[in-house]
Amino acid sequence: MAEKHPVIYFGTTTLGSSHVPALQDEKVVSQFFDVLNSSGISQIDTAARYPPDNHGASERMIGRVKAPARGFIINTKVLFAGQNSDGTLSKEAVRKSVANSLKVLGVEKLGILYAHAPDLATPLAEQAEALNEQYQKGFCEKIGISNFPLDMLKSFIEICEKEGYVKPSVYQGQYNLICREPEKELLPFLRKHNMTFNGYSPLGGGFLTGKLTLGTAEGTRLRSAYGAHFAAWYDRPEFHDAVKKLLEVIEPLGIKPSEAALRWAAYHSALGEKDGIILGATKIEQLKQNLEDIEKGPLPQAVVDEIIVIGKTIDAMGTGNFDVKPANLPPK
Repeated sequence: MAEKHPVIYFGTTTLGSSHVPALQDEKVVSQFFDVLNSSGISQIDTAARYPPDNHGASERMIGRVKAPARGFIINTKVLFAGQNSDGTLSKEAVRKSVANSLKVLGVEKLGILYAHAPDLATPLAEQAEALNEQYQKGFCEKIGISNFPLDMLKSFIEICEKEGYVKPSVYQGQYNLICREPEKELLPFLRKHNMTFNGYSPLGGGFLTGKLTLGTAEGTRLRSAYGAHFAAWYDRPEFHDAVKKLLEVIEPLGIKPSEAALRWAAYHSALGEKDGIILGATKIEQLKQNLEDIEKGPLPQAVVDEIIVIGKTIDAMGTGNFDVKPANLPPK
């Protein structure tokens, strides 16, 4: 009997991107959805911002390949463009973004509608009302919050409770064996409010493939303008040391670092069966391999023990700040 794990979502940040020409081809993208269908994955994660170099192209591609008609549930995020999210969660901005998303995706209803990033200009009460309006109109099954700091999330929920608005039931944030900050305060708060957590970047934007540490990252996302913000987070001596220690344990076992990271997230992390892991891939072979790796089940205990040590070491160093700052995101 297969081990249970969090829900797998397919992240579509790069669909339609000029950085990945193959993902501008409808036939190629359709093949990705064929693989997902055959693997029993039905949840698609996108955003009006995706890809960063061609806002909206991801949603348009999903609509063109008719993913909803093939049984996929589409979850998207309210648009923010460029390097500034101020004003993006005003009533009018939310209405406009959702209307366009529904149109280009070819759906009447979204699975999850997320606030993509903190809006420091629009009053939080207006943001809560704006998202509640979309839910009440039947345009989404759930409201989600992505990348909000915990104090802002707490205030948002307090407003929802006071005003009788639908409360967010999903939070999306970065989480992997190095980025462990959500375990401290965020996840306990989410559990208290019956919110699930969908973790993106389980491979740290490619850092947990080990290529950057081994000096073989040329030509990869981490060495491009598209992934510079991931390099800024992860290209640190402490994190390279962590990967080296992991490699010492897994190489004799024939386990790749990316496989170890995915299996840890699926079976040993703080995520439960109702939470999610958002997988991204720019090649079909990569998607297939990642899915196969997850299905291998829990890691050997020696690997789990080493990852526990890594987590404690990083935590003691106080180097786990992965706050999302719109000004630092691509395009730059």
